[in-house]
Amino acid sequence: MTISSTMMEKLKRAFNATRIAVVGASQDQHSVGIGPLINLLGSSFQGDIFPVNPKYETLLGKKCYPSLEAIDPPPDLAILLLNQNLALKMAEEAAQLGIGAVTIVAGGFKEVGAGGKELEESLKALAEHYQMPVIGPNTLGISSFHHGMHSIFWHLDTFPGPVAVISQSGGVGTALGQCLRSLQCGLSHFVGAGNCSVVDFGDYLEALSDDPAVRTFCLFIEGLHAPRAFYEAAGKVAARKPVVVYKAGKHEEVSRATATHTGSLTGEYDLYRSMFRQAGLVEVQSTWEAAVSAKALSMLQLPGGNRLCALTFTAGPSIVAMDMLIGNGWKLPDLSPATKEAVRKIIGEKTAVATQNPVDLTGPGFLPHVYSRVLQALTAEDYDAYFLVWNYNRQIRLPLPELEQLQRTVTKPMVLVLLANPFEVRPHLEECAAKGICAYLTPEDGAMALNALLNRRRMCDR
Repeated sequence: MTISSTMMEKLKRAFNATRIAVVGASQDQHSVGIGPLINLLGSSFQGDIFPVNPKYETLLGKKCYPSLEAIDPPPDLAILLLNQNLALKMAEEAAQLGIGAVTIVAGGFKEVGAGGKELEESLKALAEHYQMPVIGPNTLGISSFHHGMHSIFWHLDTFPGPVAVISQSGGVGTALGQCLRSLQCGLSHFVGAGNCSVVDFGDYLEALSDDPAVRTFCLFIEGLHAPRAFYEAAGKVAARKPVVVYKAGKHEEVSRATATHTGSLTGEYDLYRSMFRQAGLVEVQSTWEAAVSAKALSMLQLPGGNRLCALTFTAGPSIVAMDMLIGNGWKLPDLSPATKEAVRKIIGEKTAVATQNPVDLTGPGFLPHVYSRVLQALTAEDYDAYFLVWNYNRQIRLPLPELEQLQRTVTKPMVLVLLANPFEVRPHLEECAAKGICAYLTPEDGAMALNALLNRRRMCDR
């Protein structure tokens, strides 16, 4: 179903809720009923939290209410941690009390067959009658991290950032969040779309599209109920903000599994692929590629064209990356005679290298003052982006201050590949993130990041 403007306004308010009821809250640490309470209490949420369960007087230090009706005034959002039958009844009670939106965590709707389909149809009719958006069912819930509202029922270690994850699968959604966290990139929102019975992908995109905290959307889609509505909504949003999409269920056997997961039919993948391209979305083929791409699109300016310069002092990683980059349409124009001469003066005439693009500095390149000066000379050329490789050695300082300073004057995207193990260089990766330096640990990831930027550039040009 397509939600109305009234429901859209209520959905937007749900992402900025200040009064949240957790119905079916529990003190059992193995129950989903404790998850939203722990996440909300452990976050920076400044609003009111209302556990609802007649079995308790208090829960985790909060007063516990016997019913929704006992909360006055009504909360903005009610998280229903009940089985599917009770959740449907409680959703109607919430609507009658004037609660703006509900999240239904339980499964057992259309994904389980005939009885579940009837429940789902009743839920859709209820939502339309009361003009109340329903998140889910069969979902982890939603979180809005800049608002401090971490209200999903599962663990997710993240921090406020620029990427909004909207996932039909809770497991894949948290995997996306975890991949982004390991890349030092935080989330603006987490949305467990679940069955999309009432609120669909296009609705979430529209609800969050004007939020300045969102710089990039990252979607995981199993199947769509209304592809045309999604196409129109996604196209409008992608014209303004990057939308990365990872589509599962490309084969018939997987489609059958998907139908029992969220009740979605995956459909013909070729049609999805064409729709994504026409709508201007950046399609990826894994959770990791989605995270790598979303980080780059959130941090960097788009290239003006496809002229790329690579700088390294160890040739192999740039060769690995060039296969991926050139295959995606990047060009490697040679240096001008003037720039070649400038590079030779910096590294010395006795350095036995051929000065060309990619620029391999060999021995002198691992000296930070040499590397950074060469890079500054290269920025005088008419390149659209830069691929930088640095091989970490704990005895040698990273040229991060120089890169930060250079980025202030050069608006073209620079991707740094820091060849190292993640445990040893975590402080440096955090420093890169703080300085706005887009860094990865493998040449393949650096190439994926630049390819995402170029693909987005092509979409915008169309």
